[in-house]
Amino acid sequence: MKEEAIFNGEVLKSLGNKFNTPKEIINKISDYLYKTKITSKSQFRENLLESIGHYSAGISPYIYALCLSNTQSRRSRAGKGFEEIIYFLYDYFNYPFDAQSKVGKKSFTSLGLGKLVDSILPSSEAFNQRRDKTIIGTMKTTLRERWQEVVEELKRLNVPKIYLLTLDDEFSENKLQQIAKNNIILVVSNSIKLQENLKTRKSIISFEDYFFEEIPEIINFWRK
Repeated sequence: MKEEAIFNGEVLKSLGNKFNTPKEIINKISDYLYKTKITSKSQFRENLLESIGHYSAGISPYIYALCLSNTQSRRSRAGKGFEEIIYFLYDYFNYPFDAQSKVGKKSFTSLGLGKLVDSILPSSEAFNQRRDKTIIGTMKTTLRERWQEVVEELKRLNVPKIYLLTLDDEFSENKLQQIAKNNIILVVSNSIKLQENLKTRKSIISFEDYFFEEIPEIINFWRK
């Protein structure tokens, strides 16, 4: 956030030199403040605040675009970081897996897998042989409404369940019911799983259960 603030400052500072509308506004404000020659500090402060307000209003489309870009970039980085952590843990526990980022989107597409499937354990070849004995995983830092896309993917793939790994910590009752009804296994942090309204739900498991119970069961099937 500190680096982002510095970046925003540099971008906004450059607007007055590079784009016509901000340049015109800042020139008018500069002329106004220069010509008034106010000697009262309090009056100058009041005029300055008013000028900043006018300038901010004038460049609001630029501010909106900048904030939107920042938000989208932050979400993208968070999602990528989340994926890399999960893949690191797969490697750490010596769990074989295929990921779109690892084998390529084309390989997943050839199996009928959409972009929502992030990983398959133990492999795409195993999925080709017995898809019911593989772990299909998708990762979302926050669920929002996009989790419904996972439902569509599950039905299209004709698999018994999909594991949805998330860092989200707020789930409406309706969303939880829909997730369970559609055979989605929600994987959350242990602190979330132990909440009173979640700890007895079988469709929600902790990351510990996912890594130490769910995955080993599948891996052992293929190792026999």
